[in-house]
Amino acid sequence: MISNDELTIAELFDIAFDLQQQLETNKIEQKLETFNIAIDRLKLAEQKLDELHLFSDNEEINEVSTNELRYFILYALIGWLYEYRSSNREQRLNDIHLAISYFIKYLQLCKNYGLIQHIPKEKDDDNEKFRLHTSEDRQTKIQKLKEKKLLEQSIKKLREMTYNHVDDEIKRQLYIEQIKWWIKQTEDDIIELKDEIKLIQFSKDPFPSNNNNTVTPTSTNKLPIDGPFTLVTTKDRLYKEAVGGAAYPSLPTMTIQEFYDDLTKRQSQQPVPPPKPVPLSEEHLNEIDDPIHRQNIHLMDEYKDDNPRGSGNRYNRS
Repeated sequence: MISNDELTIAELFDIAFDLQQQLETNKIEQKLETFNIAIDRLKLAEQKLDELHLFSDNEEINEVSTNELRYFILYALIGWLYEYRSSNREQRLNDIHLAISYFIKYLQLCKNYGLIQHIPKEKDDDNEKFRLHTSEDRQTKIQKLKEKKLLEQSIKKLREMTYNHVDDEIKRQLYIEQIKWWIKQTEDDIIELKDEIKLIQFSKDPFPSNNNNTVTPTSTNKLPIDGPFTLVTTKDRLYKEAVGGAAYPSLPTMTIQEFYDDLTKRQSQQPVPPPKPVPLSEEHLNEIDDPIHRQNIHLMDEYKDDNPRGSGNRYNRS
């Protein structure tokens, strides 16, 4: 059996890339061992790429050959594997930091080649220590989802074309589209992973100790959230929210006092209904000889079934 050290960069990358694709589409069972195998292969490929100094800070994307361009997403793949590798809470925090680190490394590489202008910080500032990033503009989310959807369709189409034709231009276009898709994916994942770090840290120590080593649950220790927040975030949920909106419950538009004031105002503007007529008593109806009342009495007499005592006992039986 060939060891990992004997494999070339292309072989290491292809094996790990296929594993990542199968894990992402749930074609194989998401075992910890499978994640570790893919991570080890990609990290070994990373070491060999660093030894070759394949990528430079002073060249453009057009100067990179097509075969080398495919390795651009290597850092993003490692970050994705760390992000979705199942582990306990302590190991999870370490995996999140590693995933963010590799995502930042990937975005920095893309920035060096002029594909993006800015990269997010690896750690938030102290004033954002307990603030979650959930207040993204709805139109921005919709635009991002549309762009990712178009890239996914383009990647799928180009992959089908590469199965039949080994055209260098088509392969290059495929790699460029993959790089663009992973840029958008890593930017979103970094935000979600930062929020997950804050939740894990907050669950460990929701009320930090003061100088007297006593816990004081003050209002400043609460976890502020910008907008509605859902702990589990999936692509399907994000897509539904982007298309259908946040739905109910929505933010209040008025206070309780304003609601009652408005209700009183609307009721005062409505016309006063006429008073209902007081029903006449039976004695009064008999006095005035009301024809409708007299007819009702006759109908009741016909309806009422009087059965005098003993009328059915002709033989005086007990």
